[in-house]
Amino acid sequence: MGLVLALRGLLELVFPPACQVCRNGGTFPLCATCRCAFRLVRPPVCQKCGKPLQGQPDLLFTCIPCRHRRLYFAAARAAGIYDGTLRDAIHALKFRSGRALAAPLGSLMAACAAGARLPAAQLVIPVPLHRRRLRERGYNQSELLAAEVSDRLGLPVRSDVLLRRQTTEAQSALTLEERRANVHGAFIAARALDGQTVLLVDDVLSTGFTASECARVLRQVGAGQVIVLTAAIAVLD
Repeated sequence: MGLVLALRGLLELVFPPACQVCRNGGTFPLCATCRCAFRLVRPPVCQKCGKPLQGQPDLLFTCIPCRHRRLYFAAARAAGIYDGTLRDAIHALKFRSGRALAAPLGSLMAACAAGARLPAAQLVIPVPLHRRRLRERGYNQSELLAAEVSDRLGLPVRSDVLLRRQTTEAQSALTLEERRANVHGAFIAARALDGQTVLLVDDVLSTGFTASECARVLRQVGAGQVIVLTAAIAVLD
């Protein structure tokens, strides 16, 4: 153990730990400057999807898109807005092997969940990757976030309940209707649930169609309610 610590200390002298977002030194894996640059979601928010609302009191309001579409989750909340430094942090987690960023992002998400007026969950489930994409990336970023959230909220996490049975195109390049069709039937449930309220964890919520399809499948196998928790929400025009 002493030799390992000595070698680690030597490596840190030669290659000082750097923020995995800005890469400009500072605290590993996330420096205070980058953390403070996150745009956090503040109330009032849509009581369905969690999107920030403008000019309305924090009552039971829903945004216009949520009034005109069916979403199978009970509610969704996000820690921050998907832009700027928070978007960079999520990209580093997903695409630059920045696994260590799951800890500060998961902590932020857990604080968001604890502060929101939501039904109490009994179980945390991550949005799954298809096995082919999992092999390519080597890990599921949503599973890493779910582990951090479950640890901080004291809830069990289950990665064997919800499975992705087919690959899908990137949602960002599709129209709204194409996005809904793209994920329909993409998930299956491998285990039954006995009325538990599920906290469904993912990295980003955009239209909500992926989370809604996951929630639909979970409810079919007995989930009572599905609450969606993400690191960020994309505020679409």
